[in-house]
Amino acid sequence: MTTSCYTVPPVESDYVPLGTTEKFDDLDVYVSKPTNESKPFKKAIIVGHDVYEFRPNTKQFCDLLSKAGYLAVFPGYFRGKTAEVESQGLHTLINFINQNFPLEVVVNDTLNVINHLRSEYGSKDFGYVGFCWGGILGSKLCSVKDFDACVLIHYGSVQVGDFEKSQCPVAFLPSREDQDPQPFIDAMKDKPFAEKNFQNRFNDMNHGFAASRGNWKDPLIEKRVNEVLEITTKFFHDNLGCN
Repeated sequence: MTTSCYTVPPVESDYVPLGTTEKFDDLDVYVSKPTNESKPFKKAIIVGHDVYEFRPNTKQFCDLLSKAGYLAVFPGYFRGKTAEVESQGLHTLINFINQNFPLEVVVNDTLNVINHLRSEYGSKDFGYVGFCWGGILGSKLCSVKDFDACVLIHYGSVQVGDFEKSQCPVAFLPSREDQDPQPFIDAMKDKPFAEKNFQNRFNDMNHGFAASRGNWKDPLIEKRVNEVLEITTKFFHDNLGCN
């Protein structure tokens, strides 16, 4: 994890989310639907949160994805259990997450979300966006055949070996603090989708800028978030339903 991951708290935001929270079995899931569209929603994006779970900025990112024409869903993987730990500091919070929410369990949660989207919303093509901790989750999910594309934004610590197993193209959008994505892209150089992999480092941004820790009222941060959104929506446009 980066220094910011352990030191920078979430920002306050007065954003009013446009979507609704639904129950997918025992998971609370924020659901943002494309405007003026109805079922079936063929293309769906699952959004993996950072260590702070449900926050206005991440919901706003979902709403922007839905405005681009995607069904965007944001599962609360921690089931609200981290709220009481947040006041004890980031080190305690991250340790709590690592001990109580192993990635293999969360991957299974994600597969259940996909099944729900298929049965309840008619979704067929799936993408994934992950921030920070959600980026670590994305390094595991890219090996799941259900996903056509994954976008990892200021991701946490990920491993080369996970991308050797990838079954879909991945876009890496690190901040200036995050790992160099080139070794991860090199690990996929022999994949049939190798030329679709993408990287873009935001050298003037700190870890967390596009999710709960970013002050989107700052003009430069707002500009960079819009660039992230543009890259993300284009990446999904080019890859969902193509693999």
